[in-house]
Amino acid sequence: MAHRPEVPQRHLKLALIASILIAATLLAATDHPKPKPPLENFYVVTQASFHTDPKWVDHILEVRPEQESVRVREIRIAPLHPTCPRHVTVRAIERALPNTTVKKVAAHFDLCAFTEDDVESMIQAAKRKSSATSDDDFASQTIVARCGDKQRLFELPDQATLRFDGLSLADTHLAALWNLAATVEARTFGDDFSLARLTPEQDRDAQTLGAKLVPEIKSGKYDQAFADNTCPYAECQDHNAASALQGYAGPIFACPEK
Repeated sequence: MAHRPEVPQRHLKLALIASILIAATLLAATDHPKPKPPLENFYVVTQASFHTDPKWVDHILEVRPEQESVRVREIRIAPLHPTCPRHVTVRAIERALPNTTVKKVAAHFDLCAFTEDDVESMIQAAKRKSSATSDDDFASQTIVARCGDKQRLFELPDQATLRFDGLSLADTHLAALWNLAATVEARTFGDDFSLARLTPEQDRDAQTLGAKLVPEIKSGKYDQAFADNTCPYAECQDHNAASALQGYAGPIFACPEK
């Protein structure tokens, strides 16, 4: 009896999963003996661009120790409104969590279990041949973590540019890194909280704190996790922090009259 031929797409999918699993196995074999340094602090910069308004949003999530507590800070930089896209708001919220550690706040996200080469190798193995189109929403993340006395930087591309199902199957712990910022934000500030949806009173408080933090952003504190390009008013997808803040002039709640 003749055998029914397999669907080619299934062969491709199995081959992809196999290649990622091989990469994960090789990395595990070489990295296993290394002692794991402690997680001292970390921050995550998310740069998102959208087909609809707002055209772009930059998020910074920072987690760092502070005396007997851990301070979690979230900053959102984005255009105020589609009708005045070059007027930028900086909103922020922060909370001190008592009697805890950065490791506990990071929960099951074991950042110091990975090296930069680990993450980059897995990403390269999972990359799609064709990337997302310019009409697609896009979000990249960069994690900067202090592990012991060394810094680690993990660049996470948009999930749509990867065969993410295969990556998740090969290494669930690594794939979970894409959810790190969202998970920490939800646990700290609440599942329903968003700096994009605030009451007028909350908006005043968020922009007041944001204004206080702008000098830190301008100082280059988070530059490593931003993209490198300088472009007017953050109009390019991979812009730097200075471009994001070009349209910032302090708290603003309505588009200026023309």
